[in-house]
Amino acid sequence: MFGIAGCAAAALALYAYCAKAERDEEAQLLRLRESPLYLQLWQKLNDLSHYDLDQVRVECSGVTVTSVCPAHTLLSFPFKHNGNSKRNDAFTRLYAELIARDFPIFTRPGAYKLRRYRVYRVNGKPEEAYAFIMRRGYKDFLLTERCPAQLRIF
Repeated sequence: MFGIAGCAAAALALYAYCAKAERDEEAQLLRLRESPLYLQLWQKLNDLSHYDLDQVRVECSGVTVTSVCPAHTLLSFPFKHNGNSKRNDAFTRLYAELIARDFPIFTRPGAYKLRRYRVYRVNGKPEEAYAFIMRRGYKDFLLTERCPAQLRIF
């Protein structure tokens, strides 16, 4: 009887803890979404919405966007030059989450996948980074859609 009551109390405590953590994260996302830095980034990403984006990399140093064809960097948004050099892994994750929420193309299952990786800085400190990477099948579909006729030399 005491074991069941203890398990129920532990479950309630875990539920309350998780609910509070979720509310805190939603508040952080709301504050970050209203910040001038994210508004600048959102505007630049929104301006690139008519391009086919191959990768969107979110690192502690900034956000980098590359295109599919031709493959080149469309946007390099460093946080340091835009007014905020103090970023950590939590803000990197929050930026990636906001980008995923505000641009639904990145959450389509067949179009992009989210990959987490580590970046090792010069001082040896590892930092978490995130990349939205276009899936190969979707990329092939876009390339055939954009360039239906190709010249072939035999």
